[in-house]
Amino acid sequence: MAGILRLTRELDLEGASIIIGLDGWVNAGSASTLSLNYLIRKLEVEKLGEIPPGNFYGYTLRRPTVNVEGGLIKEYEVPRNSIYVWNGNVRSFVLLLGVEPDLNWPGYSEAIMELSIAVKARRIYTLGGYVSMIPHTIEPPVTGSTNTLRLLGELKAAGIELTNYRGPTGVYSQILWDGAQRGLEVVSLWTAVPQYVSVPNPKAALALLRKLTLMENVQVALSDLENDAYILDRKIAEEAKMNPELLRLIEELERSYKIFRTTPSYRV
Repeated sequence: MAGILRLTRELDLEGASIIIGLDGWVNAGSASTLSLNYLIRKLEVEKLGEIPPGNFYGYTLRRPTVNVEGGLIKEYEVPRNSIYVWNGNVRSFVLLLGVEPDLNWPGYSEAIMELSIAVKARRIYTLGGYVSMIPHTIEPPVTGSTNTLRLLGELKAAGIELTNYRGPTGVYSQILWDGAQRGLEVVSLWTAVPQYVSVPNPKAALALLRKLTLMENVQVALSDLENDAYILDRKIAEEAKMNPELLRLIEELERSYKIFRTTPSYRV
């Protein structure tokens, strides 16, 4: 296949949606990668291909890993961008689980445009998480942006707050912009992650997947993720009982949220 994209076979999935989850700056609380890993585990996916690392990563910034046993090199791992496919009864998904590129964002975005054309996708979703001053006790808010005017109503109907933000951004904005130039629909969904929760946050991933499945009108069993979110909430509550400073912070954030009911629309 022409271009950098490597697919194992040609596949006509007209009407499919591409769902992208990347590690890196866009992945606070591991919300993005948790979401994609959950879909990969729960759906009957097949490996479809990859975006090779090419010239997308600075290895002095994001070093490859190596496994050496008894003086003999066994493994050498570089950042991976793996592509999977799921054929549902009503919808089909193409899932991209990878790592945000350090370099050559236009080239990386071009590979995604190439993927969209190759499988005849109807829409691209990007999923992300950002750090916010919210308490963990609320339902994480989900904000969204798009490159297609008519989709704003669809975002609102799903209860997604429209993003207002100006400032530094991630590769998802490159994908939004390039999609607009190609006439490809792109939706970027972001959820807020409490700044005091430093572990992977299943509650954030759950918020993203609830909105995604609502917009796509598909049923995906989320009970395992709901249970993981419940366990995390319990652990934080137990820790707060033994940490007065943490408890005070949570209570202050809860009071602030009740008064203002707002969170920053921080990312695109």
